[in-house]
Amino acid sequence: MGVPLLRMPSGAGHDAMKLHEVMPQAMLFTRGLNSGISHNPLEATTSDDMQLAVDAFSHVLAQLAAH
Repeated sequence: MGVPLLRMPSGAGHDAMKLHEVMPQAMLFTRGLNSGISHNPLEATTSDDMQLAVDAFSHVLAQLAAH
């Protein structure tokens, strides 16, 4: 995608807490505005960053479908 890949541990549980029992998991994070605040009405990201996330996810799906 032409952007740096950063690997980071996440304390985020979400559905991955149960799904990890039957399949590998990954999470796609987007850059956040407002100092990265999340789960808050002030949470925001740019439409360009959201488009990168959609493109990256589409790319992963295409790779999985090819296997």
